[in-house]
Amino acid sequence: MEQSARRYKADIVIVGGGPAGASLAVRTAAAGHSTVLIERACFPRHKLCGEFISPECLEHFRKLEVLDEMLEAGGERILETRFFDAKGRHFTVPSSVLGGGLHALSLSRSTMDRILLDRAREAGVRVIEGERAGGLTVEEGRITAVAAVDEKGSRSTVEGRIFVDATGRRRSLQRLAEKSVGNGIWKASARPAAVAFKNHFSGSGLPPNVCEIYAFPGGYGGLTTVENGRANLCFLIDPRAAKAFGPQPEKLANSLLPMNARLAQTLAAARPVMEWHAVSIDSFGQAPAPSLENLFATGDSAAFIDPFTGSGMLMALESSALLASAITVSDGVTGAIGAIYNRQYQRDFSRRLRVCSLLRRAASLRHFPTAAVALLRSSRQARFLLAASTRGGRSPARTL
Repeated sequence: MEQSARRYKADIVIVGGGPAGASLAVRTAAAGHSTVLIERACFPRHKLCGEFISPECLEHFRKLEVLDEMLEAGGERILETRFFDAKGRHFTVPSSVLGGGLHALSLSRSTMDRILLDRAREAGVRVIEGERAGGLTVEEGRITAVAAVDEKGSRSTVEGRIFVDATGRRRSLQRLAEKSVGNGIWKASARPAAVAFKNHFSGSGLPPNVCEIYAFPGGYGGLTTVENGRANLCFLIDPRAAKAFGPQPEKLANSLLPMNARLAQTLAAARPVMEWHAVSIDSFGQAPAPSLENLFATGDSAAFIDPFTGSGMLMALESSALLASAITVSDGVTGAIGAIYNRQYQRDFSRRLRVCSLLRRAASLRHFPTAAVALLRSSRQARFLLAASTRGGRSPARTL
């Protein structure tokens, strides 16, 4: 039996409690906007992710007042990233070249997201956990309310002026919006662009303070140490390559890992410690802009960048900062928010998204990973240019 709906009202309604949504909520609440955040999961929870936090993110954490807690949560300080081809040859990129500090951080999403969501509560955000967005009220091209429901059928209705999709690659709020106005831009892809898998391992041979990236036929993977000495393995693979090994993640992993000599060596004595997580990725790059005037997207809901760049978390935090700033300087006028945010978003992200698209296409060529490793091992300048191209044209220090 359906229970009576709880009703809330706020200036800003954010759907999605990951790094983009939670950091945006902290920023908008700190600026004096009443904010409600709706998250379908109950935290803490694991999330499929490379769990690599680039050095530039640390300054965002400082501004959000969570830096000390992040650094003390048990993760690994990452001083360098090593890229290995299938035969084990590699080149190295120091974390300092990315800018923002001397080290990156590897921390589980379970821990990081919990810290950010707790900070949102401290900032005065009303957080609704365990409820998914199930419907929108749309009037004259604007959202006026979002309805959320939990597993037991209990409902919440949240009215607002500004609505933000921070649900990641699902883009749940945008899909609901397009459905409400009858647009068909969210047709399912005939085939996903990639499939991704993740697990934590105990007993890995990964050196301390290092992130390693491994190329293998049809994809790549990354390994970093998170809390309690466990190593997080996350890898992406072309669906056609994955199909050859069958649908079970464990069987796929056991077939793929020996295809990179370094990865096979590093995980030779390691054991998975939780169930495999698996998702399909519909597309990379920027998503279509929301069509409703007071709906905005941030984080992976706005664009999904290739994980090998190590800048996915950075884009989540950067885009939420841009949107928060646009809301503040426009005094909440939605047309002005959209103009400011879209202009700044294109300025900061369009170039790096194009570069990563080109790199992804090149990586699908048979001999590209081996040739790329050979070039980058021999050229410090090439390593510098590659790092700079994935950071939005910034000027990292030349310490390669």
